[in-house]
Amino acid sequence: MPQYQPHQRFTEADRDKIAGRLRDAFADGRLDQPEFSSRLDQLYAVQTYGELEPLVRDLPPVRTYQTPAVVQDSKPAPAPGEFPERKKDAQPDKRGNAIGGFTGVVMVNVVIWFVIGLANGGHWPHFWPVWLLIPWALIAMGSLGRRR
Repeated sequence: MPQYQPHQRFTEADRDKIAGRLRDAFADGRLDQPEFSSRLDQLYAVQTYGELEPLVRDLPPVRTYQTPAVVQDSKPAPAPGEFPERKKDAQPDKRGNAIGGFTGVVMVNVVIWFVIGLANGGHWPHFWPVWLLIPWALIAMGSLGRRR
């Protein structure tokens, strides 16, 4: 609260702050139910700063924001112009993941083709997964010559 004179009237925002302090004290167990109710009733009956002070005089000061422990333990940011070293292995190889994922799709299609052939009593249909194998082979061969 800013500097005030005991005879000055307070605002509704000030009343809400004091009500918050009373709720916090009640939640912490500093006030029991009858005392909390009594102080809250008095809070809505008074009009000046001088009448507010006795309601919270014996309570601890207002809680302030505390920095979370996660932030307190972290390293500070580097100075401007300084860049921290990055590990080379921290980034996965994106080409390997794409080929690996596409390999799974091709294999699922080959298994489906195989099951259809078995279900037809050994009469294998045209090998249609070849249309997936051709782009897969081109991608795999194209990535062999590249440096990492």
